Amino acid sequence: MLKTTLIAATLLTAAAPTLALAASDDAGQFTHKGVDYNYTTEDKGGDKVVRGTAYAGKVPFELHIHKKMVTGTFNNKPVEFELSDVKKLGLDLGN
Repeated sequence: MLKTTLIAATLLTAAAPTLALAASDDAGQFTHKGVDYNYTTEDKGGDKVVRGTAYAGKVPFELHIHKKMVTGTFNNKPVEFELSDVKKLGLDLGN
């Protein structure tokens, strides 16, 4: 489950920079491997904050994207990883 949590959090992180090109605060959704993710983003203190739910609204998450790190929670469990880990998974950050 931890690996799934990190992958899901990483997917959300990968989506956030693309949204940064739009309005400062935005909402979005995507589906990955049959799981629907709904989220909002906001700029807060120089960080991008991504909040939302997965698995039909049953799994909450909140990610704080800093310059090189991502911290937060997914399914009420702490997550922390480097943005470079997103690139290692082959995901496009949009930058």
